[in-house]
Amino acid sequence: ARLFQAYLVVSFFSCVPDRQRTIRELQIGTTFQRNSEQNCWMIKHGPDDYKTGKTYGERPPLLLSSALTGSIDDFIQRWRPCLKPNSPTSLFVQPRTGNPLTQDSVYQIVARCCYKYAGKRTNPHLLRDMIVTHVRDSDASEKELEALALYMAHSINMQRTSYDRRTLSKKVAPAVELLQNVNNDLMNKSN
Repeated sequence: ARLFQAYLVVSFFSCVPDRQRTIRELQIGTTFQRNSEQNCWMIKHGPDDYKTGKTYGERPPLLLSSALTGSIDDFIQRWRPCLKPNSPTSLFVQPRTGNPLTQDSVYQIVARCCYKYAGKRTNPHLLRDMIVTHVRDSDASEKELEALALYMAHSINMQRTSYDRRTLSKKVAPAVELLQNVNNDLMNKSN
């Protein structure tokens, strides 16, 4: 049950690059709901349920991959009861106490799983940095980057300044390429 829970915690971060508070505080039936139309589970937040709620208000549903639906159903029905949760609605709980996960317990789950799989220590917040850095290093449009920022409940400026871990040379590479293309076009026209 403990390993299944750890698998789901890390899987949730891979689907929804959100703050660890989101994972810790998931409540079955309120902030964690089944979306039967799309055959997936979703995280639903009102303004009081997340850090920047006063700024951004109610969030759009944060959809988990439908590939996880069967595993989540199995965990809730079969494995979660083995963890002896103290609350009937807390999705994830500490194995020894049955209390909801703490900031430290989520950190430990992520750090241990990532180290075991990749040989590198990481933490829940760094996972947010990784997705932003990866997407900003791709061919994502400005519209997609803005949508990702909104989905992650922060501004596009916060995405650029706090979450983007690319090196300076990677950040300016598109400008260098653009200027080289402009110069090549000018050279070709003069020939």
